[in-house]
Amino acid sequence: MATNVTEKDKTLKQVIDWCKSMQADINLYLSGANWLDPVSRIVELSKGKAFGKVIEYCEAMLGYSGTMPLEVENQSEDAK
Repeated sequence: MATNVTEKDKTLKQVIDWCKSMQADINLYLSGANWLDPVSRIVELSKGKAFGKVIEYCEAMLGYSGTMPLEVENQSEDAK
């Protein structure tokens, strides 16, 4: 599990790269699979779109670590 934003971003980028690779494989397969019936072609195109959605979601999360509170209580030991 990622422990900080840098590690999280590294992991997200690995997922993005993998999804892009899978999309490229699907596109390559479809470019040479003229024999595919229409339903099978739609299934493969849908897989590619699903990987695209994962890419979009991961890209949206890059650098994001949640919202920061506007005010934070004094958390020092001296505060009462």
